[in-house]
Amino acid sequence: MKKRITEIMKNNKKINKKNKSLISILGCFMLLCSGCSASGNVNNVAGIYPELEAFEGSVIAQTDPPSQGAPQLSENQGNGSKSVEIDNVSVKKELNQFQGMDEIQYAGEDKILVFADKIYLYELTGKRVIAETEYPDSDGEYGDLRTWITDSGYVIAYKVFSETPKSDNNTTAVVGFGGGHIEGSYHIMYAYYDANLCMDKTIDVTELEAELIFLYQTAPSRDGGRIAVCDRRKGIYVYDVNTHEKTEVLQVDEKQDDKTAGSLSWVSQIAFAENDSRIVFLGSCIENGESYTCYGSVKTDGSGLSIHRGNKFDVMSVLSEYTIFSEDIQDDRASGEVWAYDPSGDSTQIIKTSEKIESNCVWGSDKGNYFVTAVEKENIGWELRLYDVRTGKLVSKVYELGDTEAYRAPHICYLEDRQTAVLLQRPYGDNKQFKAGTVSFK
Repeated sequence: MKKRITEIMKNNKKINKKNKSLISILGCFMLLCSGCSASGNVNNVAGIYPELEAFEGSVIAQTDPPSQGAPQLSENQGNGSKSVEIDNVSVKKELNQFQGMDEIQYAGEDKILVFADKIYLYELTGKRVIAETEYPDSDGEYGDLRTWITDSGYVIAYKVFSETPKSDNNTTAVVGFGGGHIEGSYHIMYAYYDANLCMDKTIDVTELEAELIFLYQTAPSRDGGRIAVCDRRKGIYVYDVNTHEKTEVLQVDEKQDDKTAGSLSWVSQIAFAENDSRIVFLGSCIENGESYTCYGSVKTDGSGLSIHRGNKFDVMSVLSEYTIFSEDIQDDRASGEVWAYDPSGDSTQIIKTSEKIESNCVWGSDKGNYFVTAVEKENIGWELRLYDVRTGKLVSKVYELGDTEAYRAPHICYLEDRQTAVLLQRPYGDNKQFKAGTVSFK
């Protein structure tokens, strides 16, 4: 992934989400696929990390550098079985060889997607690159991307700026719902890949006739057949990828009667849930003339609407059966609460973290049963804390030594089956050297 190059998105950095992945960028619509590669091989080294310390939190139940290039592909190692341990030291060494690395995201089981000079599918237990591909827009300059795992592979969302009309000689088809592309406009694009990072198709989501600004206003279904879009001021729609049919799921009206308690005035973030049968959302409601944060869910046919009053959340992470709401506040205004919403049972867990500042840096696990927070400890580094979503208990904590003055809070991917967190530390200022590694919670 490459650096942000538009001032617009720099100004919106706080609004853009950590998981959480955020947006803005220039580019054009030249979409190319570089093909797929197989297996890789690296030497084994023993991992060294501190032992964990068990802890309990409290819970309230509520109903209502890049230097040498990327690791080389090989064909002979790594089976990905649950019995294989992650070699922390070797993986750390290998990850830090990717050129231009500045993003990691879940890819299923013991794999992650590494966004560097290319997009790499990396297996942690086998310490190998399984596949690699060029960025979907080879001429684009990217801010943050969003990735979803589908039944057949992956969907990667990104944003580009079109300055000139598309070339008729483009080798990868671009599927448009409105027909044609507008010269000099931003476009939210979806690139569909199979399990080996071979591109299947791209879709220009901006042509779905909705007021789209941010990537998290859109979401693909797990089966890859539909796209949900929230027009902040109009509501939620679902589009069929194959037929291009549009279905209205939920309508909102920001100009509605202020006296109507619980009136949904706008929706800001959405995601599919419950095997694509429901859509969860974060938005705003009006009560007694005042606006407040709310969240809830609705079935994809428009029935079963449920709305709940929430905290001042601005981050929504949908992982497995739970939706985790947290904050992005850089000072002492953090509430110290993380809310875990189960749309199936329409119930919410309010989890009290050990320190208030923790609700500012929350990362959901790959299967949604845990989340990890990062707390800066002076002269020590980042302390990582692992919470159980169902019980609200602080299960474990571990110190990861690091330069907190030169690096921001780490980007965290926690793999439940491996009890291991993959960390990516992003530097401050002009320092271009990102650092990655793994930490065991065993």
